Amino acid sequence: MTTEVKAQPHPYPHPAYAWYVVVVLLLAYILAFVDREIIALLVPDIKASLQISDTQMSLLLGGAFAVFYTFFGVIIAWFADRGNRRWLIFAGVTFWSLMTAACGFATSYAALFLARVGVGAGEAALNPSALSILKDYFPPDKIGRAIGLYTAGVSSGSGLAFIFGGAIYPKIKAAGPVELPLLGWHEPWQLMFIYVGLPGLLIALLALTIKEPVRREFLASGVKPIASPVNKTLAHLFSRWRAFLVLFFALSGLAIMAYGIGFWIPEFLRRTYDLSPEELGFWVQWRGVITIVFGLSGVLIGGWMSDYFQKRYEDGYVRVCLASFVVMATGYCLFTLMPTPLLAVLFLIPATLGAAAPTAAGAAAVVAIAPPTMRAQVVAFYYFVLNAVGFFVGPTAVAMVTDFYFADEAQLRYSMFVVALVVSIIGTALLIYNLPHFRAAAREAKQWAVDPS
Repeated sequence: MTTEVKAQPHPYPHPAYAWYVVVVLLLAYILAFVDREIIALLVPDIKASLQISDTQMSLLLGGAFAVFYTFFGVIIAWFADRGNRRWLIFAGVTFWSLMTAACGFATSYAALFLARVGVGAGEAALNPSALSILKDYFPPDKIGRAIGLYTAGVSSGSGLAFIFGGAIYPKIKAAGPVELPLLGWHEPWQLMFIYVGLPGLLIALLALTIKEPVRREFLASGVKPIASPVNKTLAHLFSRWRAFLVLFFALSGLAIMAYGIGFWIPEFLRRTYDLSPEELGFWVQWRGVITIVFGLSGVLIGGWMSDYFQKRYEDGYVRVCLASFVVMATGYCLFTLMPTPLLAVLFLIPATLGAAAPTAAGAAAVVAIAPPTMRAQVVAFYYFVLNAVGFFVGPTAVAMVTDFYFADEAQLRYSMFVVALVVSIIGTALLIYNLPHFRAAAREAKQWAVDPS
C-alpha cells in the first residue's frame, strides 16, 4: 500500500555528518561483538563452575544467543521499515548491555542461558535498523564503502574482545573471587561480564545523536512508504529463492566460521599446545590484533571491491564474496593443523582477511536487491539465516564432533578442521550457483527508482 505525497528534491546529507553516523553505528557494532564474544575466553572457568560439557557450553556460545537474535530480528525489522530506526538502535544497545552485565550475576546454567538469550534479543535491533539508515545516508556509488566501514565492527569487536580479555582476564582470574558492595561475591568470569556490559550504556546515549534520515527511494516518485507485511516479504524471498535464499545460506558459512570455529579458538590453543594461562593470554591477544588489523583491512578492501566490481558487473558483490570465500577457507582449514601456536595464529591472517570482505559485500548485495518497502525485513531475514545457521550449527557442530565422534577434548583441532572443510565446500558451490540469479535480481532492482511500490 502506498500514499501519494508531493515530491520534494532532497540532497543527501553532508558527507562529514554521514560518515559520523557510520562511526557511531560502528561503535555500536564493535560493542555488540565484544559483548557477544567475550564468553569465548571464559569457557574453561564457566564449565568448571557450572559443571557442564562442551556441548552444553556450545549452546551458551551460540544457541542461547541466537534464540531471540534470529527471531526478534524479523519483528524489529518490520518496525524499522515503518518507524524511527534511531530509537530502535538506542533501545537495543541499552537492553543488550544490561543483559551482558546480567550474565555476571548468573549462578546456574539456566540463568546464564536466559541472560545470553537477552543479549541476543537486544542485538537483534542493530543490523536491520543500521543498514537501512545507511542506505538513506549514502548515494549508490558510496554505499559499499559505508557498509564496509560499519561491518568493520565485526572484526574490531571480536579483536578487542580477545585483546582486552587476553590482557585483563588472567589478572582478574589471579585475584580470585571479589565481593562487590551490595552485590555479593562474584567469580572472575562473572566479573568479566559486568565489566564489558555496563559501558555499553554510554554508546546507547551516543546513538541518540543520529538523525533519522528520509527514506530516499520515495523522493523522486513522491510516494510515501508503507512497510510491506511480513507475509509479503516472505513471499518475495521464496519466489526468488535462488537469488536470496541461496545467497543467505552460502554466506551463513561466514557465521559458522566465526562462531563455530572462532568461538573455540582460545580452547583450541589451550588444549592443543598445552598453554599456561599467561601463554594463552599472549596468543589470544595476538589473535585479537590480527582480527582487528586484517579484519579492518578486509572489510575496507571488500567495500572498495564491492563498489568497483558492482559498477562493472551486475553480480559484482557476489564475485567479491566468492573470491573472499576461497581465501577464508584456506586459512580456516589449515590453521587447525599447524604444529606450533605461532604458525596457527599466522594462518588466521588469510582466514580473517577472507572472512571480513564478504561481511561488507554480502550486506551490500542484500541491500542492493531488496525492495525498498521491505528492505529492513529482508536484511533481518538475511541475518536470521546467517545467525540461525552460524550460532545453532557452528559451535554445536564442533562440540558434537568432539564429544560424540572423537570422544576426546584433546581432539578439538580435528573437529574444527572437519567443520571448516565441509562448510568451505558447500559455501563455495552455493555462491557459484547464485551468480546468474543475483544478476536477474539486480536487473529487477533497477526499476525501483521509478516505481518503489
